[in-house]
Parts: sequence; C-alpha cells; structure tokens
Amino acid sequence: MVINSNSTIQLENIHAVIPSHRSRPQSVPNLSPRSPKNSPDRSHTAGKRHVYRQKFIIDKPPFLNFASAYINPYRSLTPIIINQNPRHRLKIRKHLKRKHKKQEISNNSTYEQENESEESLFTAQLIQNTKPIDLWPSDPNSFDMEFIRQRQMAIDNASYRETIHSWEPPSLDHLTALIKDLITDKNVIEQVWIIFYWISQNILYDVDADRENFKQKPDEIFHSRQTTYEGYAALFKTLCNNISIKCIDIPGYAKDFHFKINQSTFPHINHIWNAVQLNGNNWYLIDSVFGSGYIDNKYRYKKHLNIHYFLTRPEHMIYNHLPEDSQWQFLSKPISMFNYFCLPYLHSYYFIFNLTIISPRFSSIVLFDKHQSYAEVLIQAPNDIQLSCSIKNDNKSTCLTQYDSNRQLWQCLFAPYKNGFYTLIIYANRLLVSSMLINVIQLGLEVSSKDFIRKKILPTTYRKFIENKCQIFSPLDAVLKSGTKITIHCRMPNALYVRISLDGVWLEEVMLKNEIFKQQITVPEREIIVYAQFRNKQLTHTYNGLIRYLVEK
Repeated sequence: MVINSNSTIQLENIHAVIPSHRSRPQSVPNLSPRSPKNSPDRSHTAGKRHVYRQKFIIDKPPFLNFASAYINPYRSLTPIIINQNPRHRLKIRKHLKRKHKKQEISNNSTYEQENESEESLFTAQLIQNTKPIDLWPSDPNSFDMEFIRQRQMAIDNASYRETIHSWEPPSLDHLTALIKDLITDKNVIEQVWIIFYWISQNILYDVDADRENFKQKPDEIFHSRQTTYEGYAALFKTLCNNISIKCIDIPGYAKDFHFKINQSTFPHINHIWNAVQLNGNNWYLIDSVFGSGYIDNKYRYKKHLNIHYFLTRPEHMIYNHLPEDSQWQFLSKPISMFNYFCLPYLHSYYFIFNLTIISPRFSSIVLFDKHQSYAEVLIQAPNDIQLSCSIKNDNKSTCLTQYDSNRQLWQCLFAPYKNGFYTLIIYANRLLVSSMLINVIQLGLEVSSKDFIRKKILPTTYRKFIENKCQIFSPLDAVLKSGTKITIHCRMPNALYVRISLDGVWLEEVMLKNEIFKQQITVPEREIIVYAQFRNKQLTHTYNGLIRYLVEK
C-alpha cells in the first residue's frame, strides 16, 4: 500500500492593461508589434472622448491538461495469434523462444481484457445504485463543542511545536520520557496530539520498503526514522501505550495512491491505522500515515502535516478508510464493501474546505448526458472557496467550471472526446490564502459508444472567470461556425464593462447592468475573446480575458 497522493494546479491568466490612450488591440495569442488605430470610444460617455492605448500583458500556459502522469489501465489489448501451421515447423522450432514470449503476452492480454470486462460490469452496478448511504456516527455526542474546542487548541498551541522541534532523543525510551514531562497536567487530547505531531515531523514514509512489504519494530523505526504504514501504526500505538493511553491497530482497506475509481475489489488488506480511547469511553480515529505526508506524481514522498487525520470524524474517515472489522467504522449502520466503492473518492481538503457534493451524492460514477454530450458535477462551497476541474491525463477532452448563482452551486462540466472510462478531478482553494488549487474530489465517468452521439468542446475560460464566479449561459460550444449569428449570454459579477474581440477587432464597450451580459455578434474567421473590466481598489483600466471561442469555417 502507498499512502495518498496530493496534486495541485495553477490557473492561467490573461488580461489587457489600458494606460494612457486607446488603440485597437491585437487578437490573442497572435501578437504583433503593430497596433491598429481608431478604436471606438466609450459608448456610454456622453460629451467626452477618452482615448487609450491598448497594451497586452499575456500569460497563457496550457489550460486543459492539469492532470498528473497517468497510464490508462482500461485500454484494450489485442491478443497475439501464434501461427501453428505444420508447414512452418522448422520456422517455429527456430523461433521457439520468441513463440513462448508471444504466448505469455497473449495470456496477459486475455487477463487484461477479462479484468476490463469485470471493471465495466462493476462500473455499471455503481451507476445503477441510487440508494442513499447512511453515514450517521454511532455516537453523535463524541464530537461535542467542548471536544472540538480542545482539539483545536491542541493543534494551535505553538509552544508544543517549538518544544517538540527542540528535542533530540537518543532512544525511544528517552522520547517517552520527554513526552511524559511535556504532558504533565495536560488533557488527554493534548497528549495524543504531541505524539501525532512528533511522528509527523520525524518519521518519513519509505516508498521502497513499501514495495517489499518490509516490517520493522518500533525501536528500529525510531533509529532509521523511516517506515511503512504498518510501522507508523505500530510506533503510534507504542508511544500511546507508554503514556497509558489505550490504542489499537485497525487493519483495513484504504483508497490510496494506487486506487482506481472503477476497481471492483481489493486483493488484500492494504493499510493499518489507529483508534484511541479517550475520556474512558469514546473511541477516536487517527491515521498518522496520511497525516504526515503524501506521494507526489513522481512517486516521491513529501512531508505535509494534515490535521484532518487527527481524531477524524468516523463519517468522514469512512470515505477512504474501510476497517476489516465493521465495528471499527463507528457508524450506527456499518456500510458494506460495495457501498464503500459507491462513495465518492474524497481527499482531506474536501472536509477542511467544508464542501458538499450535491450531485452525484452517493456515487463515485458521474452520469453522462448523451443529449448534451457532457457530464455534470454540482458542489456546494463556502463563499471564500473557489473550484476548478480537469480530466486526468487527458488534453483532448475539455472541462468547464462555473458558478451557478441561482442555485448557489459550483457547476463542473466534463466533455470527453471519445467513449471510454475517465477519471475526473475537482480542485479547490481558499481565496486570499493560496493561489494553488488542491485535489479534493476524484470521480469516474463511463461513456459508452451508444451514448457518445457527438463530440462536444467546451469554451476555454481564464483565472478571472473563476475568481469572480462567472457563468456562461450560451453558447456552451467552444467551436462556432464562421458567418453565423450567435448571442453571447453570461453572468459576470463585479464587472463594470465588457468588450468582445473578434479576430483582434474590438466591438463597442458595453456597460454591465445587473451582472448580466448579452450581445449578438456575427462569428468571425478565427476566434472570439470576451473581456471584462472589474471593480478594483487601484481603479486601473485593465480588461481581463474571461472566455475564448474558436471558429470553424
């Protein structure tokens, strides 16, 4: 088993700065040192003429392929047919070794196809399942307000972290003595946090040993300072027992780095985590492995303190941790393995950011709308959270993330370029804290050949489109027919003025009213880019690119 991965993306940006006087801007990305002249003035300014020069500052990295490196395990493999004609016996004998090699490849190919068939059947079962899954905890009072307050106070205590970082214990026994000195007169939650934090800062995940299923004792782990999931759980349990905190190991099945959305089973137990008994009665879940770091896209371990896995709610932990013994789920109605696969693959920041999947609610597979030629995921999020989405390892399919202000939901649309199975990724971040979007949700999408009626390409959008929670009503097709008349209809919160660039020629500036922009145009020969000027403290005349359409002749 390999611990969970954590991928991030950075949204692109495009904007046009308008300083002193105006001239007609160039189309993007076809830039030229020449600037056309005589751009129209502001149509809404009566009796005054403002002339500005257009100067472009453009940063356009590829927008679509935000996914990590990924080998498609669902590709079809054609069995190799071995020629056994008697007339070619001499040739067969001469190439006997090559024959055996081809037969081995053929057997492997047949095995791959059988697995693919099983996975497709299981995916169909997941899609058909519409029953809600009860995730009510067995003891709702175990996470009362006092417990939540004490947990957060322990996490926020900077003096604990400073003291732990100053430690240099030569042995595990000496470490236990240091912990006992620090926890004097401390409540039990703080005691458990001190152990959890020391492990997260001092023990590394051994990726190579994980492949070899290498086991270590707690003393060996302490001296080597690296181990696998079994070692993390064993060390945590040992330190808890040393300070008289009751702790157990929980073997089970984790949705880890290698987990595939449409797999139908686990070949064996692949993870171990812990539960501690606090205040004499209640049990609480802890995973010091997932809480200490993650595996990146290059199969390298990265340290990262993740407090989500410290005293985790059972209704949250169950999304990616299924105990072998159902009593350790701590749910009023323990779920089955099938329901575990039905649940969406949620990462820790889904809960940290307080997100809620509205559709699909209890399914890991998204329905494909064959009439619209896309799949839709709806998510509710706090006001300070923004989302984005992509299809894993796929730069031919297209995606669109926009905010539906009528429903107060984020809408993530996925348009695959052909039939097959796809892994959908949804990212999130907290505004004003970080510009990096973190992987929070992974879902599956199965598109059959009979449902794939036509290929759809969704419009390309840029950073300010998402940051300002904009929405496209029409058109949702990115490739338009040259010479036809269309109406661009969007919602653009916080925008003051909107302008459209047709092959580098700007139309009249439009003052926005009630956040809605609606304008009919004739489709040009190359591209359409929609710009908007937003309210800002600096009062700069900057137009930000929001939407780009392409043109077919």
